[in-house]
Amino acid sequence: MQNYELVFENDIAVVKLLSNHSTVEIASSFKAELHSFIDNISTKKIVIDFLLVEFVDSTFLGAIVSGLRKIAALNGDIKICSLQPPVSMLFELTRLNKVFQIFDDTDSAIKKFEEIS
Repeated sequence: MQNYELVFENDIAVVKLLSNHSTVEIASSFKAELHSFIDNISTKKIVIDFLLVEFVDSTFLGAIVSGLRKIAALNGDIKICSLQPPVSMLFELTRLNKVFQIFDDTDSAIKKFEEIS
């Protein structure tokens, strides 16, 4: 089963996570795929949508941070949206809420990218 869906809104890639548990079991493959499409898509603007995710572990968060480092080196950015309360708490505990811009929904994250274009 695919653990995410990739859609485009104009020049912004939206990664919709489809698994309610984003953990070590999928982190390695997600990281590899995230790096691959950072290398292969023309946009360097990515929104990761956590709407369906109820639990995330540090390994999966590490995969996202790795993607951020890669895209930032290319003058791009990753924005996060739609965090459920337990996931939001982990972002706060790990201080990743200071690293990523976090939005209530996909539209808000996309609008922020459009404002800085």
